[in-house]
Amino acid sequence: MPPKKTAPISQRVATRHRTRRAPAEQLVVPSPPKKPKQYASSTDDSDIEVDICDESQAAASSLLQEQQQQSDDDFDEQKSGPAPCPAGPAELTGSLHSFAAVTAYLRSRLLDTFSTAAASMEMRPKLQEVYSNLLCLLSNTAETPGANHSFLLLGARGTGKSLVMQRVLTELEAKYNLHEGRPTVGIVRLTGLAHTEDVVAFREIARQLCKTFNCKYSKAASLAENLTFLREVLRELGRGHKVVVFVLDEFDLFAKKAKQTTLYNLLDAMQSADMQAAVVGLSCRHDVMELLEKRVRSRFSHRKQLIPEMEEKEFDSAADSPRGVLAAMLTVPDSTGNAKSHGPVQQWNAAIAQILTADVVRQQLKLMMNQGQGRPRDLADVAMEVMLAMDSQPGVPQQQAVLAGIASVTHLQHQQADMVGSCSVLELFILVSIYRIKRRGHDSANFEMVHDEYRKLLDQGGSGDRRSKAAALRAFERLIALSLVSYVDDRAEEKGGLREFHAARVNLVLQEIEAGLKLQKSCPSLLKNALSNEAVRNAFAHG
Repeated sequence: MPPKKTAPISQRVATRHRTRRAPAEQLVVPSPPKKPKQYASSTDDSDIEVDICDESQAAASSLLQEQQQQSDDDFDEQKSGPAPCPAGPAELTGSLHSFAAVTAYLRSRLLDTFSTAAASMEMRPKLQEVYSNLLCLLSNTAETPGANHSFLLLGARGTGKSLVMQRVLTELEAKYNLHEGRPTVGIVRLTGLAHTEDVVAFREIARQLCKTFNCKYSKAASLAENLTFLREVLRELGRGHKVVVFVLDEFDLFAKKAKQTTLYNLLDAMQSADMQAAVVGLSCRHDVMELLEKRVRSRFSHRKQLIPEMEEKEFDSAADSPRGVLAAMLTVPDSTGNAKSHGPVQQWNAAIAQILTADVVRQQLKLMMNQGQGRPRDLADVAMEVMLAMDSQPGVPQQQAVLAGIASVTHLQHQQADMVGSCSVLELFILVSIYRIKRRGHDSANFEMVHDEYRKLLDQGGSGDRRSKAAALRAFERLIALSLVSYVDDRAEEKGGLREFHAARVNLVLQEIEAGLKLQKSCPSLLKNALSNEAVRNAFAHG
């Protein structure tokens, strides 16, 4: 009898995608149809597997044969020598024959994070350290069967989390995906802004897995079918030593769900030794672990890395400072001996180095950093403004273009000062009270603490203009509505109840509050003196 022909792998996986049911502990689904008579007397798991899909053993066998063939191909390729490497940044800059080409190259770097120009930008030392740790961890997952990892990348917005993650993924794909169309490392990207619903999340996971590993995707698959499909695909890929890296941007939004089904099923699937996968979460909340359910927290490996912000004491450092980051964004890698492109590239780099060492530029960058706007994202906005200025004034960059870029970014401070200046006197008292609590070392305070500080401030100044507690609460709530003050817990407004006991923090720096007080014509001298006190300035400098 001739051997039985089996369908392609993508078709067989898609068949299980449509027919297999989810495990009972994950999701409650309707009871399966009654078994055929020949299986009525059998109760073991193997018979259930044959009843649901009688081709599963053939699928696994065929997949292992294909993976063995791919391993042989990899071995032959290693014997014959490495594949030709793609052109690096230095080679690509050999085509930059004019200043217009240089600005186009830098504009591509700033706008397209997946471009070769973006990959040529040097990262600051602290980001490089995070990059090395994360790359080592994910490489261990790719090379060691059963070494599944979960990892959290934490840091304020605009500090470079996405940049580090993209660099790591690019390096993994270049290192392990040697054959086009047959990847060893697959990437699945989710964001809490769009995929917090379980049905949407697992449908997107199934779509990306099918696209990466050439499986047939079914749009009509239910949540139960997608859950089963996820586990089946991870198991089949694990047998072939293939890895899936799940990247969850805005991780805290997934953790805010009442039932964290998405996180639970991803982390629970990684507990199996026959799967190779990793979950990396990106979040700006340092307390995101406290939001996880107990069942999710117990399956998380508790590995996390904090990306520190640039500090004022490191302003004069060569690389880990606003000047160093801005120089990395605006500097083009030197070409390798091409005389035609050597001139424009070197002239551009020399002009950028001279501009960033000028005293007036250093002062503006330091002021920008003191105002809380020295993050890499803010510096990227400055660099983009310089590129826009080059459209009207092509050629070597000028110092005025950099200063204009800094001024356009710091314009937001004036908008915040205008909002402070539009507040009533009572609202200004509440705002200053919150800031006085902050300078004493308390990052947050509830309304009761703020009201006590407000009363102490009036007692010290001998002011008789004392408002009721209810009026002070309304002023406190209006500051929250204006986003000058915000609750520490984003869900505080949804919870309702006694909102005066929810912790809140001020979203302004000292310079913004001072500028706003100057714009308020009715501002009493008591408030101005409270902020102009030298002790307040010293506390702010050390805070």
